[in-house]
Amino acid sequence: MPFLLLPMIKIKFHLAPLFALVAALFAPQAFADEGAIVPTPTESVVKLPEADNGPAVSNSPLLNPSANPMLNKPALALPSEQTDLWVRVRQGFKMGEVDTAAVRAQERIYASKPEYMQRVIERSRRYMYFIVGEVEKRGMPTEIALLPIVESAFIPRAQSHAAASGLWQFIPSTGQRYGLERTWWYDGRQDVMAATYAALDYLQDLYNLFGDWQLALAAYNWGEGGVGRALAKSRAKGLEDGFDNIKKPQETENYVPKLLAVRNIIANPAAFGLSIPAMPNQPYFQPVSTGKHMDLQLAAKLAGTTVEELLQLNPGLIRPVFAHKEDRKLLLPVDKVVAFEENLQRYDKPLLSWQPYVTKRGESFEGIAGKFGIQMAELRDVNKLGSARAANGQTILVPIRDSVDVSERQNLAALIAGAGKQEADQPPVAARQASARTESRTESRAESSYQVQRGDTLFSIAKRNGMTAAELKRLNGMRSNHVAQGSILKLEDGGRSQAADKLARSDKNDKADSAKASAQRQHVVRRGDTLDEIARRYDVSVSDLKKWNRPAARGALRVGYKLQIRHEG
Repeated sequence: MPFLLLPMIKIKFHLAPLFALVAALFAPQAFADEGAIVPTPTESVVKLPEADNGPAVSNSPLLNPSANPMLNKPALALPSEQTDLWVRVRQGFKMGEVDTAAVRAQERIYASKPEYMQRVIERSRRYMYFIVGEVEKRGMPTEIALLPIVESAFIPRAQSHAAASGLWQFIPSTGQRYGLERTWWYDGRQDVMAATYAALDYLQDLYNLFGDWQLALAAYNWGEGGVGRALAKSRAKGLEDGFDNIKKPQETENYVPKLLAVRNIIANPAAFGLSIPAMPNQPYFQPVSTGKHMDLQLAAKLAGTTVEELLQLNPGLIRPVFAHKEDRKLLLPVDKVVAFEENLQRYDKPLLSWQPYVTKRGESFEGIAGKFGIQMAELRDVNKLGSARAANGQTILVPIRDSVDVSERQNLAALIAGAGKQEADQPPVAARQASARTESRTESRAESSYQVQRGDTLFSIAKRNGMTAAELKRLNGMRSNHVAQGSILKLEDGGRSQAADKLARSDKNDKADSAKASAQRQHVVRRGDTLDEIARRYDVSVSDLKKWNRPAARGALRVGYKLQIRHEG
């Protein structure tokens, strides 16, 4: 996980390790020399085609031609001619080995979990082509493209105990330093393209600082200040600069060996009793500009894909709405782009069914759900609500509806842009976006009536039939949002009214309420809560939680207790 840049430390570079590394690349060594423990391939493992074996790299026994005849093969075709991306990746391996025993230990751990490795490799299929291409453009070793296996297991919304997030596990401060935007709608640390650019920029900076990829990776995990101080101590003892010669935390001690173990397994999976299927050497996704705000669910429908697939490619979107910006692109599977662009051009109905809503003093989420014709469970799911009570000035998403209160009307596009300027008030969800619900709920209706089914709400029926809840109520002469199971509702063939001029707030009062809410809020302790988890959720420190809440300082954390959360500045 990348750390915050500390004051620059002057690094003294030595040529001796470079000459030693070059010598190691050309010095054949046997398995016995390394003391390696290599799993024996089983008969059930399909032997990889000859072209799947990359060139010998470093002094790893698994990558040494004299120690492993499977690797002593003729030169492979150029990357552009390859059909298997893994062959291209293997050709770019350049890194030397570190602590041999530690690498062997990590190899055994990964090799003992074939199902886990299979899941990780499968998840990487969406992202690997793009990452490899960016690594190659910068002349970096392709081992770097494997780093998300170690960092996040290629889970695009992975979060760590230290509030790191995304494929590359950026903490907020380092992400901000490398230009990763965080707003109410979007977290750049989880954006596949933006976070990859930032991670490679950071790694290049670390390499330029330390002149060694193993040390650069150690700094990515530990922080450049820690590595710099450790180097100063090792030099004082007369030691050469190098990963093996610095004293480091246990996590960092294992970090680089983990990456090299993954590299060795990818280089020769059969030697570990594993089989890695070929991966197409072609783009999986393509960025497109929508030019407009739109529902993710509608975007998926127009592209002919699922919401889940859209969220896997766009994990930086933390609300069920794509908030358009000039430099923000929506990633789509390459084979869905043409259909999406054509369908979007022809689509003549509103693109949005959600809007931000700022809660008022005394409101409850249950009351808000009834007001907007949405089930409480769905409101809680979309907004990740942990409490039944709404904090004054809290921003949530609600369905768009027609309002008779002119004082509340506001321009939705302006509100989305305004919310986009707000700093995220808490870390985004770690698993899948809650809005990945039922597919194709925005289908155009063909029938003129509908019989209410169990679990239906006024909002869900209206949304499924391309209209607002208010339109459905007017059409059926309804005074409340309640719909009885079995009743017949009339449906209208037209589209919904535009949402661009919905619900505006009075600036001064609401801005003051919003500022007050962001400055102080409460968290009601639930069963299983810990101070660490609560601190991560609200992006504050445990020490601050204890400072603001005396019972927490004494270690007492009872269910139902209201913790004060403050955001100063």
